Amino acid sequence: MRSRKISFVAGMAVLGLLAGACSEDSGGSDAPATEAPSTEAPTSEAPSTEAPSGDLPVQQATIDTGVAYTGGPGGAASGDPIKIGYVNQEGGTPAFPEASVGADSGVWFINNFLGGVGGRPIELVKCFVTKEEDGQSCAQQMLADDSVQAVLVGAMFLGNAPLLDTLKDKKPVFLPNPVTTPEFLATDAYAFTPGSPGVVQGLAVFAAKYVGTYEGIDVKKVAVVYNDNPAGNVAFAALTKPVLEQFGVEVTGVPVADTAGATEMATAIQSSGADTADVFYPLVTIQGCIGVYDALKTLGIDTPVVTTGLCFGIPMQDHLKSVGEAGKLPDGWYFGGYGYSYEIAGNPDTDAYIDAALSWAKETGVENPEYTGFGGPTFGSLMTIVKFLNEGATDSAAIRAAAKGFTGPMWGGVGDFKCGGNPTFPSLCGFSIGIQQQQGTEYVSIMDGYNGKALNPITEMAG
Repeated sequence: MRSRKISFVAGMAVLGLLAGACSEDSGGSDAPATEAPSTEAPTSEAPSTEAPSGDLPVQQATIDTGVAYTGGPGGAASGDPIKIGYVNQEGGTPAFPEASVGADSGVWFINNFLGGVGGRPIELVKCFVTKEEDGQSCAQQMLADDSVQAVLVGAMFLGNAPLLDTLKDKKPVFLPNPVTTPEFLATDAYAFTPGSPGVVQGLAVFAAKYVGTYEGIDVKKVAVVYNDNPAGNVAFAALTKPVLEQFGVEVTGVPVADTAGATEMATAIQSSGADTADVFYPLVTIQGCIGVYDALKTLGIDTPVVTTGLCFGIPMQDHLKSVGEAGKLPDGWYFGGYGYSYEIAGNPDTDAYIDAALSWAKETGVENPEYTGFGGPTFGSLMTIVKFLNEGATDSAAIRAAAKGFTGPMWGGVGDFKCGGNPTFPSLCGFSIGIQQQQGTEYVSIMDGYNGKALNPITEMAG
């Protein structure tokens, strides 16, 4: 069984802003041992409605948490299924099968233990994207199916704009893992997270305003290294530099190639002035994170590091093992995500999801399920859709109204919540992020849902 890792980030959070990153586990070898789905024709997954025999494979606390949130009757669902559309980028390169782990384990859990929707099972009507034009094809499929009243998206880099444009004002789209600008700006789509803008901006706020408290320093200068591509340039110029400067912090930013190794990264880090800065903020891909770690070690720079969940991935953990580090993550680094972490037990929603996902994998024969990353938010958004359905939202208009009026609490979410409440990115319904830190061999809460200190960058920037 894999360790609990990667916050509801789920890090994943910055993927839409940092081109070249596929998922926070990019390059990992522990992907689910399942056959890649066919992308040639739409598929529909029949729901599992027969509860496993013998002792329950999930903890009773997991069931209780799920029933309380969704409002289902509990037990095994039966009868005609209620269908929910599901679109994911899967079967090609890049692919995000971990999102489907969240979706599929959610269906299994909801149908077998939560009573589905009023006792009826749910069923995912699936469509997979491998190229840009597939977004339009999947949208048309969902429009043509009158049984589908809402669409859940796992994770997509391709086809987002045509999918959202075609479904707009017709069928609401739920975005557990918003990763592209069309998703952030969509007006009939609902992301129950702060998305990558919230994480990137929140980390800038933390670097400028709060990290000094934890490090015992007065933060006056922040050095940033970011990927030299359109997305990375936006992340720095629009979401990082203005926030830091708003708080009176001097900012030095240096672009670096997506393919930069430790040598190139060392040059960029030196040019950024990280050795004399109060905080170093790398906005890079997972491989870039490894390059940053190696370069800082070589240069002997011990400036506090604030970064995203991309630096939390399997490649980083494997790299640290290869160089003999005792901890799973670089000691002293601060990581931003959606508010809770799979590394830290104690949040009932997160704990219940892990239990459900691992139980689903055991019962269905999936080995080494990648339940982290995109999986967690996908599971949580599915639970919320089912909550709306159990509360009587039976068609697209009612589901849309339920989403617009939903003020939380979101499954696994923290802090303030209101769809349409972000003036810059209308699809983002969550505002607050969480900060955790690796301290030696321990991963600890800093500002997050565990201590009630989740950071809301919108409020912070508004003064």
